[in-house]
Amino acid sequence: MIRKCCRALAAALAALTLLGAWLLYKGDFWSLGTEEQKVRAIVEYASAGPEDTHSLRAVLHPVVLHDKTFGSRRILTFTDSEISGLLGSIQFRRGILGGWQPLQASYCAGPVIQSARVRDTDIRVVYAAHCPPEIARYKVQANLENDATLMAEGDVTSPDFFHVYKTDRDYFPDIHLYGKDGNELPWQDYLACDDSVPSPGIGSAETDLVYWFCGILLLVGWVIVKFTWDAGAPEPPKNKETA
Repeated sequence: MIRKCCRALAAALAALTLLGAWLLYKGDFWSLGTEEQKVRAIVEYASAGPEDTHSLRAVLHPVVLHDKTFGSRRILTFTDSEISGLLGSIQFRRGILGGWQPLQASYCAGPVIQSARVRDTDIRVVYAAHCPPEIARYKVQANLENDATLMAEGDVTSPDFFHVYKTDRDYFPDIHLYGKDGNELPWQDYLACDDSVPSPGIGSAETDLVYWFCGILLLVGWVIVKFTWDAGAPEPPKNKETA
């Protein structure tokens, strides 16, 4: 009877250990299969609380604009249903057991075109929302007098677009806009940020800690389960003494 109880307890502890590790993992790696899940991820990672009036973040009501995956990396761009002119992005990485862990996010109100480097890759993206028709072309270049600092350039193909470039250049992403006549447009009219709306840059550090915590939990659980399981093992037969 004692043996059966110990074995049953060991099985229950093993199940609880696996469940605990899975919940710990899922706390960092989220599902992004639906629009609702994407919106929730943006809010949880990048938004201020509705009652937080002193936060450096805005209270977001995201509207997902683009969703692109590059291997183990994923980027969502978004606008806001209540903050006029807000445009931002959030990046994730895929977990070894699925799900997506947030890595960084940024947003601000004002710029009609923004650019971002996909973290830990040589990919740069340029994206826009409600781009005015007079903008015909853009450049992402740190110094217009130095061609080596050019990271991306292209035509504005639609009011809302998402363009992908592969480059190992990673300078400060200064954006220049040009009209149909080829003349540069004033950045104040199209790229300036609205100072009344927070424009945070949010990043995650120590993103691998969740794997360590899961490993420690599984190791401790294995030791406890093994001890409990062995406690229910039958005692070895005693050797009879001979005269």
